[in-house]
Amino acid sequence: MLTTEERNARIEAALKKCMPQVKNFSHDVGLPTRPVCHQRGIMTASQIVTGYREGHRKESLNVQPNEVVEVLERAGIKRWVLMGLYGYVGYLAMPRATQDVDILVDEDEIDAVIEAIVARWPTLQIDRQEVVVRFRDPGEIAITGEMMQVIDAMLPSNACYRAILDRHHRVDESTGHRIPVIEAACASKFAALVSPYREWERKQQDAVDLRSIMGPNAKTLEKALLQELGDLVYPDGGRELLEFLQLTIDKKPFPI
Repeated sequence: MLTTEERNARIEAALKKCMPQVKNFSHDVGLPTRPVCHQRGIMTASQIVTGYREGHRKESLNVQPNEVVEVLERAGIKRWVLMGLYGYVGYLAMPRATQDVDILVDEDEIDAVIEAIVARWPTLQIDRQEVVVRFRDPGEIAITGEMMQVIDAMLPSNACYRAILDRHHRVDESTGHRIPVIEAACASKFAALVSPYREWERKQQDAVDLRSIMGPNAKTLEKALLQELGDLVYPDGGRELLEFLQLTIDKKPFPI
């Protein structure tokens, strides 16, 4: 197998042979580099998935994060944080889409959360697992024939998630959404990335997402808090999380 340097040299030679007048073959020049903010990010992500569902999943309930938050608040759920893509999308320079809304909730309120969600969307199928309750939409069928989850109610399965639920979150002024502070968003994505229970293919997206959060915000991230939260993922995890930050800055791959 070629080294990266060997491969790059061959690619550059092939490109120059094809178009010798070109000095920069990058397609990345001019792409956004600043985080978009939560309101704009969640609007963009929601519009993308809505367009997909309206065109290809017409039977889907098209559950949106704003609706889930509204359900939680109306039900009087006291402890919740919007997680997953919808929780950190505002920290990205280029928002993407997702098909499920992730919420972190307390164990003591999970039954009330289930009751509230089912009351709002009675056709959702409950898939209760040990650390997450998935709500699957019969109208959102994957090409494999499996019902897709559209809401994941996550339980605080590690000390990092517990800390996010307890204190390391903020309320976005524009939307009223409760979301992780940026260091907590990094730590939660890091937790997924290094988990021995995570599918390898999903780790690749985790790596892209973590890099996409850290990259535009590298200069403003609070390293002490990153280390504190990383240590809650596993002992001395904070040191590795800081190493991942440096790898992001240096534009080098993560060891996953």
